[in-house]
Amino acid sequence: MKRRRTSVRRGLEATELAVCLPVFLLVVFSGFEYGWLMLRSMQIDQAARTGARYAAMYGSNSESIHDRVAEALQKAGISSATVTVEPADPSSVEAGTSITVTVDVDYSQVRLLGLRGIMPLPSTLHGQASMIREPDS
Repeated sequence: MKRRRTSVRRGLEATELAVCLPVFLLVVFSGFEYGWLMLRSMQIDQAARTGARYAAMYGSNSESIHDRVAEALQKAGISSATVTVEPADPSSVEAGTSITVTVDVDYSQVRLLGLRGIMPLPSTLHGQASMIREPDS
């Protein structure tokens, strides 16, 4: 009688493992993916902030701002992004005017595991920063 209980118990443990292991792995991998998402989001925000800081300086133009943002993204390992500078030509605005730099990156280019079908993930990551144009020195 004792031997039969042990084999039933082992079968029950195997069934519990078969049910719980996929759920546990989904939670673990989801944590990795969301952590990666937050890291990439902060890197994109930092690239936008770098572009806005450069845009606030006297003598910067739209092309040089794009170059600074691309350089910051390249250091983060992000190869392509859409960069928007508002106003389009920051070299022509007066001191005290707000300049906004927006960076958009397709999440499929920076994803970690590709769990989009299993969990809700954004299609694009968005970073934005604004700074005030400094006066001429």
